[in-house]
Amino acid sequence: MMMVNGGCGAYNTNNAGNNRKITVSGEGIVYSAPNRATATVGVRTENPNLQAAQTENAENSASMLKSLQNLGIAKDDIKTADFRIDPIYTYEEGKQLFQGYRVTHLYTVTIRNLAQAGLAIDTAVANGANEVMNIQFSVAEPQALYNQALSIAVIDSYNKAQTIARTLGFHTSISPLSITEETQKGSPGPFLVASMDTSSAKGTPIEPGKLEIKATVTGTYIT
Repeated sequence: MMMVNGGCGAYNTNNAGNNRKITVSGEGIVYSAPNRATATVGVRTENPNLQAAQTENAENSASMLKSLQNLGIAKDDIKTADFRIDPIYTYEEGKQLFQGYRVTHLYTVTIRNLAQAGLAIDTAVANGANEVMNIQFSVAEPQALYNQALSIAVIDSYNKAQTIARTLGFHTSISPLSITEETQKGSPGPFLVASMDTSSAKGTPIEPGKLEIKATVTGTYIT
C-alpha cells in the first residue's frame, strides 16, 4: 500500500514591473514498503600469534559465507566491506604491553528476500559472525518513487501559489516562472543497528517499517 501527501512551505510575494511574483516552496512525500535490505556482518578474531588469528578468521569467514549462500543469497550480493589487522595493547603502570593481534573481516550482504532478513542474521552468527551492524532497508528502484514525490511537490507549490493569489485578491491566472528542485542528500530509508538475541527460538526480529521518500521544490509564479 502506498500513501502520498504534500508538505508545508514558506511564502514570499513581491512586485516587479507589471508582474506580481509569488515564491513558494512545495513538498512531496511518498511512503513505500522496502523490498530489500543490506547488512554488514563479519568476523573478528584475536590471538597473540598473527598467523593463528588470520587462519581462524579465514575459517570462520568461509563458514559464514557458505551458510549465507546456502540460504540462497547470491555470491555477487556478498562483498568485502573492510579487512584490517590491528595490534592489541594494554597499559599497566604507564607501560604499553603488546598482547597480540586483532583481525577483522567485514562483508556487506544484500538480502533481496526481506522475509529472510532475520534468518540471514541468525545464520551468519551461528556460523562464525560476531560483528553485525548497519542494517539498512531500501527499494530496488528508488528513482520511480522519487519522481512521484517530485510531481507531488510541484503540484503542492502551484496550489500554494494559487491560494496566496486568491487570498490577496489577485483574480488573474498564475503562470510558473521557474521551478527549482532542491538537492536531496543521502538515500532514503530507515537505518538501524541490530540487537542480537540468539537465545530466542523465534530468531532475531527484523522490522523494516516503511520508507519515506521526499522531494522539495521552490516555485516562482507570476500573476
